[in-house]
Amino acid sequence: MPSSLPAVVLLSDPASPQGLQAGVLLADVLEESGYQLLRAAEGEAAEALLAPSRAVALLMELEPGDAAALALLRRLSALTAVLVISRQHDPAWIVRLRDAGAVDCLSKPLRLSLLLERLARWARAPQEGTPPRAGAGLVQPSAVAASMTVRERDGHCAWQSAQARAWTARYFPPPFARQARLPPDLLLWLHREALRRRAGAMAAAITIAPWGGAQGPRLSLSLHEAEPRLIGEGHWLVLMHEASDAARVARLARALHLEPAQAELLFACMGGADEAQLRAALGLSADGLTQRLAALCEALGVATPVQAVARGQAVLRQA
Repeated sequence: MPSSLPAVVLLSDPASPQGLQAGVLLADVLEESGYQLLRAAEGEAAEALLAPSRAVALLMELEPGDAAALALLRRLSALTAVLVISRQHDPAWIVRLRDAGAVDCLSKPLRLSLLLERLARWARAPQEGTPPRAGAGLVQPSAVAASMTVRERDGHCAWQSAQARAWTARYFPPPFARQARLPPDLLLWLHREALRRRAGAMAAAITIAPWGGAQGPRLSLSLHEAEPRLIGEGHWLVLMHEASDAARVARLARALHLEPAQAELLFACMGGADEAQLRAALGLSADGLTQRLAALCEALGVATPVQAVARGQAVLRQA
């Protein structure tokens, strides 16, 4: 029967018996569901298929910790929406996949009904122009904070974005950046603010200077709760801004009577990140981000994130 749905590229590894078997099963399901299926055995082949086909989605399987696959994901996500099937549910790995551009991540064992539901979100109708991007429903946000997840027990940084790694190298004294651990003074700050959060108080940010007396801007760190299934039990999300951006976030919170997490989200929506980057930076699932955006709009008395962004822009213009 003729397909009524747009093209989907399926990238699977024919050198792996498991990958080949899974690819055959997915191919049957996708074709029976009406998708125009294009198959690729390697990244270069997938890239070659995407441009002429105007495919709106690509499914690929990735092993946890595969750096080469992450690089490929970054290239492919610049061309189309990429849904990733991961062979293991590792929260830190899922965050890395989203940071590299995945619009959705599904873990094995795979529920085919869920796969088709998620795929339909990105491939509802044929597209004549640019494929849908992860932030299609949001104003394209100037700066998403660098982020890292920190284990409360010992200050181990379980995951860091690339910008967070660069900043810890500049602002943390040796050997803490190399060991991916908070220095003792920051660990004390984390423990104190975690207690404040549990008591219902707002956590206070901390500002530090570059280590060794180096000249330059200061770095502000703030503590946030995130979804444990994404960042791991016993971990906190730490967001980092250089001082000028931290001051803008604080101004938004004061002027608009927002909680710190809401001001962070609003500031992110005023910058240049897509939805996947927002979720990764803020430790949120797709549903979690939707709920946070709805709460932000309610707090501001507006109907849409676009209107929320306009309120924030007006505040910063006045400054």
